[in-house]
Amino acid sequence: AKTSVSAFVSIMQGCNQYCTFCIVPYTRGEERSRTIEDIVAECRELVSRGVKEITLLGQIVTSFGKRDIPNQNGKSAFVQLLDAVHEIDGLERIRFTSPHPKGYGDDLIDAYARLPKLVESAHLPVQSGSDRVLKLMHRGYTRERFLGIIEKLRRARPDIGITTDIIVGFPGETEEDFEETLSLACEVEFDNAYIFKYSQRRDTPAAGMPDQVPQKIREERNQRLLELVNEIAARKYKKFVGRQVQILVEGPSRKNPARMIGRTRCNKIVLFDGSDRHRGQIMDLKITRAGSFTLYGDPAIVNL
Repeated sequence: AKTSVSAFVSIMQGCNQYCTFCIVPYTRGEERSRTIEDIVAECRELVSRGVKEITLLGQIVTSFGKRDIPNQNGKSAFVQLLDAVHEIDGLERIRFTSPHPKGYGDDLIDAYARLPKLVESAHLPVQSGSDRVLKLMHRGYTRERFLGIIEKLRRARPDIGITTDIIVGFPGETEEDFEETLSLACEVEFDNAYIFKYSQRRDTPAAGMPDQVPQKIREERNQRLLELVNEIAARKYKKFVGRQVQILVEGPSRKNPARMIGRTRCNKIVLFDGSDRHRGQIMDLKITRAGSFTLYGDPAIVNL
């Protein structure tokens, strides 16, 4: 079988964050990280088989090695790992998911500016725009701290694509709290947001909290936020039309095999008419139109 162009590498297991809506720390235990050497060896092996893009995975990837690997020259263990993976010849792109806003220290922001293979894309789960709800969720940051990270990231990489996760209808969320989430979405202008209606998970602290939000209100808030997020994203995607982007070609589109699919560095999906010989290539395309969360490009205009 053909090797895929991109691969996922798990760098750690478990989680120590104990967000009140989440069961992971109870089911998967405490954070355990692999060594940097071990991860780099796996990445090298993948690259030797034709992989061009690696996504580092963890429940909270930014907490990697916090206990076992001391900071070096102001760099956290996670940034040391990024540096080490960056050295691999033949690797074109590095991504990672899912981080925690608490893990975005200045060393990580600086890595975006410093490491060309680290793509300008960040999935940063905010969960809520209300400080009161963030506290109930036990997230460990405020709205202001979150906005500060976004601002620093955009200063380091102005064209960075930013996506997020948001929970609506968390126990105790008032209309006012929800409106703070709406206003945060307007302020940040996410490229996409994955919205979850809060649902009670057995044995999590939030399941037993007072003031559970009625299903009908959860549905309604979900709809309002979804419409806002989609409208902002559509506007951002339209701005790509007429621009030149660089994509890594992943293979044929599942829906239409005559079209090839690739991603920009900022994680936008681009479709174009091409063939299997383009697979694994880094190509420049001119964007001709924007669909819903998809861009369409023409290689002929650029790659003469």
